[in-house]
Amino acid sequence: MKLESISVAGNDANQSGVGKKFLIISISITVVLNLSIAIWFFMNDMGRFLIK
Repeated sequence: MKLESISVAGNDANQSGVGKKFLIISISITVVLNLSIAIWFFMNDMGRFLIK
């Protein structure tokens, strides 16, 4: 009985889409962070950091 209830709960958790929402939010936050860093590099003379 316990195994059946765990498997049903697992199916319900997979169908709720929480993992998909978390994946989309984490990817969007990563993209925004990378874009802000790229903009900061372009605004602050990128060659000064890359070429020594």
